[in-house]
Amino acid sequence: MSSPSPELTPTRLTDGLRAQLRWVTVPSWLLSGLFHGVLAGLLIILSQLPSCQADMAGDEGDSFRVVGIHTRSSTSETENETESESDDEPTELVYENPLAVQEPKLDEAPPVELNLPKVDMARPVIGSGSIPVPSTLVTNDLLQPNNSTNSRPTQSASGAPVAGGTSFLGIEDVGRRFVYVIDRSFSMDNDNALQAAKTELLSSIARLNETQQFQIIFYSGTVQVLEPRHGRSLMFYGTDIQRIQVSGRLNSVRASGGTRHYPALKEALKANADVIYLLTDGAAESALSAADLDQIRKRNRSGTRIHCIEFGRSAKPALDGAGNFLRQLAKQNHGQYVYRNVKRRR
Repeated sequence: MSSPSPELTPTRLTDGLRAQLRWVTVPSWLLSGLFHGVLAGLLIILSQLPSCQADMAGDEGDSFRVVGIHTRSSTSETENETESESDDEPTELVYENPLAVQEPKLDEAPPVELNLPKVDMARPVIGSGSIPVPSTLVTNDLLQPNNSTNSRPTQSASGAPVAGGTSFLGIEDVGRRFVYVIDRSFSMDNDNALQAAKTELLSSIARLNETQQFQIIFYSGTVQVLEPRHGRSLMFYGTDIQRIQVSGRLNSVRASGGTRHYPALKEALKANADVIYLLTDGAAESALSAADLDQIRKRNRSGTRIHCIEFGRSAKPALDGAGNFLRQLAKQNHGQYVYRNVKRRR
């Protein structure tokens, strides 16, 4: 085998590279020395700078400097003030509460005297008083008696004397238990007849006291009994609270349907009342038969007085004498009969 060439030996190759890279190695050490020298110079310069804690001579950086916020007002007075105050003195900040309510300034002007009409104030009433009566209908003529019969009784249905009573459309009576039977058929909507009946009803129960009871029955083709909303009794007492309760419930009573007298009277007799007031405008169109009148008389075992009021629209009732069942009903049950012309309201 032939020996390798002297130019390609490893020793000669290393020496050649070392001679070529020598100029690179020397500048790197030089750059490193320069970098560290610059860094050391920067550290020396920074160490000579004054400390942020050294505020006054002798403190040697052991105390903190007092700082604050100085505000300047936009007003002309603030702009003209001298700047003699020390910058080291802190300024107190005052925050305004946006939710604070400022008191309104009172008007110091003298009061103006008003020329108001003098009104006589009513004295307070102790005990049961009257309730407001609807003023939408004038019923002065309805209050006047007309064609009434019999006189005011002074005894109850049981025969015992009683104190206190009331009046309904001119018929006065006394007792402890009263029942009002009022027709609310469709014809009662004419000439405000039903409204007139409600007005007179409120006026009548306003005369009752807390020891007296009453019940209200409206009827047409069906029977509607007004009963107290609370309590065991099926009848109202003559108290202000229960009269107000009745007044509010009357607004829901409307005229509708036909007229059937017998079921309503049969229901009223169950109360064993001293007095029953029957009001209707159907004396001619839907009269009770003789058999119905006889049944009512037999059911009236307690001797309840039945008063009958007829609403009409002429000067005289259409039926009179024995042909008018309301007259017969009142006569057979010790009551009174009156006729009212609902068109005479003025």
